[in-house]
Amino acid sequence: MRAGLTSRNNVAPDVADVLAPEWAREVDTPAFVYDEGVIHRLLDCATVCRERAGLKLLFAVKSFSFADALEVMAPRIDGFAVSSLFEARLARAVAGEKGMDSRFRGNNGLLVNITTPGLRPQDAGEIAVLCDSISFNSLNQWDMHYGRMKDSTSCGLRVNPQMPFADDLRYDPCRPHSKLGVPLDVLAAEFRRCPERFGGLEGILFHSNCDSTDFGELEATVERLDDKISEILRRVEWVNLGGGYLFVDSRESGNDGIDALCRAVGYLKSRYDVDVLFEPGSGLVRDAGCIVATVLDLFESGGRTVAVLDTSVNHLPEVFEYSYQPDVIGHDDDAPHEYILAGCTCLAGDLFGEYRFHRELGVGDRVVFESVGSYSLVKAHMFNGVALPSVYALDTTGQLTLKSRPSFEEFAARWGLTAGIPA
Repeated sequence: MRAGLTSRNNVAPDVADVLAPEWAREVDTPAFVYDEGVIHRLLDCATVCRERAGLKLLFAVKSFSFADALEVMAPRIDGFAVSSLFEARLARAVAGEKGMDSRFRGNNGLLVNITTPGLRPQDAGEIAVLCDSISFNSLNQWDMHYGRMKDSTSCGLRVNPQMPFADDLRYDPCRPHSKLGVPLDVLAAEFRRCPERFGGLEGILFHSNCDSTDFGELEATVERLDDKISEILRRVEWVNLGGGYLFVDSRESGNDGIDALCRAVGYLKSRYDVDVLFEPGSGLVRDAGCIVATVLDLFESGGRTVAVLDTSVNHLPEVFEYSYQPDVIGHDDDAPHEYILAGCTCLAGDLFGEYRFHRELGVGDRVVFESVGSYSLVKAHMFNGVALPSVYALDTTGQLTLKSRPSFEEFAARWGLTAGIPA
C-alpha cells in the first residue's frame, strides 16, 4: 500500500475529545479545506531540496488542481507538470504566457511540462503551443507526433527504468507490462539499431516510484540509466526525475534524507551538463487538505453504531478504490466509543471505516478527515446527485475564505439540462 495511506491517528487522551478545530465549525459541509500555511511548510522542505540539489521544481497538477492554490505555489516553484490538454490549459493560465524561448535554458517564466499515454492527434498542436516540453510515452507516440510538435516545444521521451519499488502493482509505474514509458532495454536496443531515429531528442523523463521517502531509490534509478543509455543522455538537454517521492522535514526528523537526491542530480549535471527537473505532487499538498463533514444520523445496526455523514467516499474515491482508511481528528485506538463512519449515498460500500472517540458522537457534530489534499478533489464525483464539497482556503493567519460552492446548475449541465432549471 502507499506509505501513509493506511496510517491511523493515535491521539493523546488529553486532546482526544477534540473532534474538530474551531474553524471547522464555521464551514458549510461537506467542505474541502486547504491550508495555505501547510502548503508553505511543505514548500519550505521542497525548497531546501531545490536549492541544495540545483534542480527545477514543478508541481504535478494531477494531484490537486485548484487554481487559487496553484497561485499560492507559483512564486516558489519553477512550473507545473500536467497530463492532459485541460490540465495544460489550467497550468498555463496560472503560469502566464509561455516564454519566447520554448527551451528550458533562457526561459525565465514558469514551465509547463506534459507527459500522457493518451495524446490525441487533435490536441497535439495546442499542447505544443501551451507546453514547454513533452515527454512522449512510447516510441510509436514519438513517431506519430514529433514532426508536428518539434518546432513549438522541447521533445523528449518517457522511459520505464524497469526498476519496481512500489509494493502495490496498482501504484507501480514499472509494473509488468506497464503502459507508462518506453522500457529501458527497448530504448537502448532501438538506439543501437537506429540512432538517427532520435536525432531531435532533447530530454528524458522517468517516473518510477510512488510515495517513497527513500531518495536512495531515485539515485539507484539514475545509476541504472547512466549504465544503460549513457549515449542518449549525452545528447539531451534535460532530465526529468518525475515524482513519486515525499519530502521529510529534516528539522523534525533529525535526519537529512535528501543527500541521495543531491548526489543523483549532481551526477547528472556534472556528467551530462543537463537541466534536471523534479515533479512532486502529493509531497506538496497531501498534508495540506482535509474534508469536513457533519453527522446526519446515528443508529444501531447488528451491534454496531453507524454514523451517517453528509460526505461520501465519492469525495475520497481512493477509499473505495484502494480500501484505505483516512485519518480522522480525535480517533484513538483505545477510546471507548466506536462508530462506523458511513457516507450518505445509497451505495452499500460507501463506508470510511471504524473509528473510536473519547466522547460520543451526536447529530450535528463535525468530523474531519485529515491528510487528503491529494487525489481527492481531482477524483471526486457526484454519484446520487450528492454535491461536491465546497472549497475553502485557510490562510496563514487562520482566516477562512470560501473559494467555490457547488450548484445544481453544474450538476444539471453535466446531464444535459440547460433550460427550465427550477429555482
